[in-house]
Amino acid sequence: MIFKLFTISYFFLLANSYANNLALPCAGCHGPSGNSPGDTIPSINNLEKEYFINAFQEYKSGKRSNYLMRIIANGYSDEEIKILADFYDEKK
Repeated sequence: MIFKLFTISYFFLLANSYANNLALPCAGCHGPSGNSPGDTIPSINNLEKEYFINAFQEYKSGKRSNYLMRIIANGYSDEEIKILADFYDEKK
């Protein structure tokens, strides 16, 4: 039983660490918790998950035009984008 709890805790820590690492590029502009320090860059910690995912996909495809976000979005897989959406959803 204790081993099972340890294993679950360990995997939760790994998943959370992975999400933190994925979010590092976001922190440079959107702040460490996704709450942007100014008005020119939107906060991403208060977005619905579906909206976050759709916006990321639109940057990836070029439907939304922001040079930097397009480059960043193209560096993430669909699964990683979902992980980021969950990560920032938890920051609400």
